[in-house]
Amino acid sequence: MKIKIYVFGSFFLLFSLMVTACDSSQKEDVNEYFIRLHKEITSFADKKDKISHAYFTKALDSLHRRELFKYKNSGDEKYKLSSKYIEIYYYSSIDPNTFIRQLPTVYELLKLNNNRYDYITIFCNFNLAYQFEHNSPELAMQFLDSAIETERKSEKDYELPHMYHLKGRLYYNKKDYKKAMEYFDLALKTYKKDDFLYISSMHNNFGLCYEKMKRPDLAIREANIALDILNKIQEKNYAHDYFLFVVKGDLGYYQYTVKNYPAAQVLLTETLDFYKAKQEIGRDLAKCLRRLFDLYKETGNTEKMTELIDFIYTIEPQFKSIADKIEVNEIIQSYYAYTSNPKLKEFCYKLMKLHRDQDEQDKKNFADVSDVLNKHVIGSINQKHDFEIKSQKNRNKLLFVSIFALTSIFCIIFITVRNRNRKAKELAAKEKVILEKTKKILEQNIRFQDDKITNLHLNLNLKIETEKTFLEQIKKIKKSKNTNVEETVSDLFFKINNLIQIDKRNFELINESTVENKQFVHNLSEKFPALTKHELKFCVYYKLGLSSKEISVLENITEGSARVYKNRIKTKMNIGKESDLNDYLKDIKKMG
Repeated sequence: MKIKIYVFGSFFLLFSLMVTACDSSQKEDVNEYFIRLHKEITSFADKKDKISHAYFTKALDSLHRRELFKYKNSGDEKYKLSSKYIEIYYYSSIDPNTFIRQLPTVYELLKLNNNRYDYITIFCNFNLAYQFEHNSPELAMQFLDSAIETERKSEKDYELPHMYHLKGRLYYNKKDYKKAMEYFDLALKTYKKDDFLYISSMHNNFGLCYEKMKRPDLAIREANIALDILNKIQEKNYAHDYFLFVVKGDLGYYQYTVKNYPAAQVLLTETLDFYKAKQEIGRDLAKCLRRLFDLYKETGNTEKMTELIDFIYTIEPQFKSIADKIEVNEIIQSYYAYTSNPKLKEFCYKLMKLHRDQDEQDKKNFADVSDVLNKHVIGSINQKHDFEIKSQKNRNKLLFVSIFALTSIFCIIFITVRNRNRKAKELAAKEKVILEKTKKILEQNIRFQDDKITNLHLNLNLKIETEKTFLEQIKKIKKSKNTNVEETVSDLFFKINNLIQIDKRNFELINESTVENKQFVHNLSEKFPALTKHELKFCVYYKLGLSSKEISVLENITEGSARVYKNRIKTKMNIGKESDLNDYLKDIKKMG
């Protein structure tokens, strides 16, 4: 029973390990599916310089419909998650500067995933950290730490170097530049050797930190390292080209801070021309315009300042972000103040309105973010509560099933053991009855054989006595001369008849054991083929324990002849003279 329980326990453990292994393998496959989907999306983003924004949005929409179709046909939850995953990129492509539209989708995806798949958990937390980078740095840090912890536990390389990068930026925004550089360095060591774009980005970040730490010489060195890495890339895509001019813009600014104005002007002008050619209207362009304006103002190049202001006038309406509009309008305001232009007052009012709009937008964003966060918190609490209830139900079900299974197993084992013991007892009882019956039969057979032998001995003794009497009568007749012949003959006839009856009874007794003795005679003749039939007959007498005198009477020979037969038999059997032939023959009977 102990072996059965051990075998069952081993099987149950093996089954649990197999289920766990299968579940782990399935999660691994789903995570890989999301990674492939991410590569599919980013492949379009990398071709942004070759395809239109509308084509990129259309491609995302096509992927979204494809994943929904898979979900409707299969009912597999991973396709529902993948469709939500694409929606996040879709909102980003519509308006990269508006993160509010993404938040509900990210939270919904996080809720749907419910920590099932590490890639989605990491992605959502990383995305939220990125979105809250400027709006709520502390909240961003919480989301980022959660993403990093999940990735470390998964022992996979999904987004870890990028998350170190973002953590460095968060410290940079907090003006903790030494801590920022620690994480930029950690990211640099974590990136793969062929991640040239990100490696150059880390060197550029070192340069930004050194500039803030009033070390422009080191900032210039790091920017040049970043440029060298980018210039060595054989096949550049749009991201490589774009970042190349980001670094050039930063390097131009470092040259400006060390008053190397010619070098600064070349680098900043090249950067501006790239943004113009690519029609990149955003924060990097606004930053480049500010740096060029400050350079022209510092060098007193009024003509270039005017050209720059005219360009800003033409593109100002294209800026979507209020913050960027404020940036470029402040450049115009600074120019009007420098040139004492009467339009200065007008732009002051315009800037005041833009700041009010920015405040209103910040308030609205804050309210929207608070609303989303509150819904998420409430949803998380409800989800957690529902999850705990569901988990408790599942635990109760599992406990019930386990108890039921264990009870069933013990019942089966108990019933099996009880039935086995009962059958063993019944079998033992039957065997006992059979043994008792067999014992009684054997005892009866032994008593019966003893009786036969006793009767045989009695009959033999009777015959011997009768023969003695017969011989004495003959002697009397021989000695007596006046004997009544008729009476003597009659008496002798009676004596002879008695001897004949005794022989018949003895023959019957001997004949009864014939079946029993046949096997003995057969075994004896095979073992000692030299024995004659007559000698085999004598062996039967000796086996029965008859003496030579008794055998002489049965065979009508002298007692000496019987002894001669006995010695002859012992010689053929190679038995010593001192050995007892009767005991030897009995042993042969047992062996037979």
